[in-house]
Amino acid sequence: MNVSHIFTLIKKDFTIDVRQKYAVAGVLLFAVGSAFIIYRTFPQVNAQTWNVLLWIITMYAGINAVSKSFTQEAKQTYFYYYSLVSPEEVVLAKLIYNVFYILALVGVIVFAFTVFLTNPIKDYQLFLSGLVLGVLGMATVLTFVSAVAGTNGENATLMSVLALPLMLPSVMLMVKVTAVAMGLITDTDVDTDLLMLAGVDLLLISLVLIIFPTLWRS
Repeated sequence: MNVSHIFTLIKKDFTIDVRQKYAVAGVLLFAVGSAFIIYRTFPQVNAQTWNVLLWIITMYAGINAVSKSFTQEAKQTYFYYYSLVSPEEVVLAKLIYNVFYILALVGVIVFAFTVFLTNPIKDYQLFLSGLVLGVLGMATVLTFVSAVAGTNGENATLMSVLALPLMLPSVMLMVKVTAVAMGLITDTDVDTDLLMLAGVDLLLISLVLIIFPTLWRS
């Protein structure tokens, strides 16, 4: 596995997104617009509702952002990649890029929530730990589902059907960890939850690295 190949593929995806500014702008508009609608609809949002809404919006924004991972280029382009790089390098590059993409989205959503609503986070270190581990699992699921959908030519349908159920374990753990970070619940086993999140992430990444090469060659 060549690290320079992975970096080149990440740079390529970033360049494509910069050129297609409307796609990035649409995802950001969805995130900020959702926060504004909540602000205009509810006179006051408590911390528990804030936490749940954060991850609901993040899930749907993540699906919109990652759904194009394997469909924004022609299949002939991937045949060309097949002669240059390994499938593991392709999927790892997509995964790393999508992790940072979704993290940036969450940052925008949290900022919008802070401006329009409030910011109930008390333990930022715990919040960020749960956020990074949860987003890693979410991005792994979305990247793999995007690959499956792209090969079947039914991107929108499969993304909506497969992504949400597969993301639920990571999302439920994320909601619990961030609830502790906001002081909503007291949980002495929060370190165990973080380890579980890390374990789920490792399992998902391992499965993707095992399954994706066969999927890509087909």
